[in-house]
Amino acid sequence: MSSRDWIIFVLSATGLLALQILVLNNLNLNQYMYPQVYIIALMTLPINVKHWLSYLIAFALGFVVDTFSYTPGLHSFAAVFVMFLRYSYFNSFVDKEWLSTGIRPGFGNTETVWLLAYTGIFTFVFHFVLLVLEEFSLNHFGSTLLKIGYSTLLAILLILLLLFTTSRQSTNDL
Repeated sequence: MSSRDWIIFVLSATGLLALQILVLNNLNLNQYMYPQVYIIALMTLPINVKHWLSYLIAFALGFVVDTFSYTPGLHSFAAVFVMFLRYSYFNSFVDKEWLSTGIRPGFGNTETVWLLAYTGIFTFVFHFVLLVLEEFSLNHFGSTLLKIGYSTLLAILLILLLLFTTSRQSTNDL
C-alpha cells in the first residue's frame, strides 16, 4: 500500500472507531443487539498485507474498543482471531493469482456474492467469539445465541451499507 492508502486507512479506521465507541456502543436497541462494525476496517485490508502487520492492526483496533468498552481483551482477541481465520480462508478458498494482486475486498473490487459470503462469515465468527467469551458460561446459551444472531445480522447490514456508500468505481486506485 502506498502512503496515501495508509493515510486513508488510518482516517477511515479512526472514523469507524468513533462510530463504534460514541454511537453504536451507546445505542440501546434491545438486550440482543450489539453490532460491532469497526471490523470492516480489518475485513477491507488489502489481501497481501503482511501477517504480522494485520495482527498488529487488529490488536490495536480491538484494544481501543476494549479500552472504551471496559472489556479487557475481548475485542482484541476476537479481532486477532478473525485476522487469523482471514488468512486461512484466503489460502484455502481464493485463487493464488488473486492473492498476489493486493486488492481490497469491497463492492468495486470483488463479486457481490463473494463479498456477501465473506462479510457474513467473518462477522458471524467475530460476534460468536466475542459474545461467547463475554458470557463465558453455558447457563444462558440460548440468549447468547440470540445475541450472536441479532448482532451479526444488524452488523452485516450496517457493514454492507457502509461498504456500498464508500465504494469506489475505479479498481486501480491502489
